[in-house]
Amino acid sequence: WLKLSLLHSLALVCGTTFSFVRLVAMVIKTDLCAYTEYRIYPGRGQRFVAKDGKVSFFINSKADSLFHQRIKAVKLRWTQAWRRMNKKGKVDEQAKKRTRKAQKFQKAIVGMSLDDIKKKKAQKPELRQAAKEA
Repeated sequence: WLKLSLLHSLALVCGTTFSFVRLVAMVIKTDLCAYTEYRIYPGRGQRFVAKDGKVSFFINSKADSLFHQRIKAVKLRWTQAWRRMNKKGKVDEQAKKRTRKAQKFQKAIVGMSLDDIKKKKAQKPELRQAAKEA
């Protein structure tokens, strides 16, 4: 209502007269293609009714043909199914999950306690080398 009143007052200032303008978007009923998942606008597409009564609506003859050849939509790069499977699009979903780096920790091994291992690590490399040779 506010937009309409602003438009009307603008027209009066400019000195032009026009009929009341409606700023309401027209709603068009669209269907989804059973194969590609693209939107099908009125007057487009073809409907297929199977023997069991299941209705499929295809955007074009290409989608219809591929469906009847039993070619999986997931294997075709241009279909929405392929894009969903390969995580394409939807950039607004937060940054990729960060994998947590595995934390290092020490465990005692057979024949040595954790304290003994820590003492050996703290020794200078020369001492350890001398002990190894002896």
